[in-house]
Amino acid sequence: MSLNTKEKILASALYLFNRFGFVSVRLQHIADEVGMSVGNLAYHFKTKDEIIEKLYQQLVYEQQRLLADLRMIPLFVNINRHVENSFLLQKEYSFFYTDTLEVVRAYPAIKRQYREQVQWQTIQLELLVKFNVARGALLEPQAPDSTFLLANRYLLILENWMNFERMKGTELAEINVQQLKDNIWGLLAPYFSLTGQNEYQQLDSLLFDTWS
Repeated sequence: MSLNTKEKILASALYLFNRFGFVSVRLQHIADEVGMSVGNLAYHFKTKDEIIEKLYQQLVYEQQRLLADLRMIPLFVNINRHVENSFLLQKEYSFFYTDTLEVVRAYPAIKRQYREQVQWQTIQLELLVKFNVARGALLEPQAPDSTFLLANRYLLILENWMNFERMKGTELAEINVQQLKDNIWGLLAPYFSLTGQNEYQQLDSLLFDTWS
């Protein structure tokens, strides 16, 4: 399916932001990448700010869609798939994940939406934790820990893994989804009940069979 002009502009801008950083890219660069004049580009997006805000809206939509799918059946296999899909989304929008602080500082509208999105994601992940506690796969966190704090740590790892790796000097192409999954499951493993341990072992065996 061919892209319309706005979609081409957004795709070109995303490519350039990911490659060079959003600060270094100007409208002229985006126009050149699309193959149009700045005047024609401005007909669709008057400023770079509008493009960045639209890209962030797309990212939020995809994050919400992935979590909504996970909430339907939050079993361990679906948690694993959610981490994989989140990793792919982070690679697609890598400029935001590696420059989060700079983006939210530069764009107050995105800062407000980002704060709301983090709160919403934490709520959804806490519901996921509570569901798995209720079905006997996870143990109830004991004070001073809580289901909210566990969900918060889950999101902290999930959302900041790429930035953490880039800060260590790892190239984007070398960042490994398996390391992210190991860290997420490493976080959850101390809360496994016997049922949870068995379910994870079955998941691990399934993944091994798939890889082999």
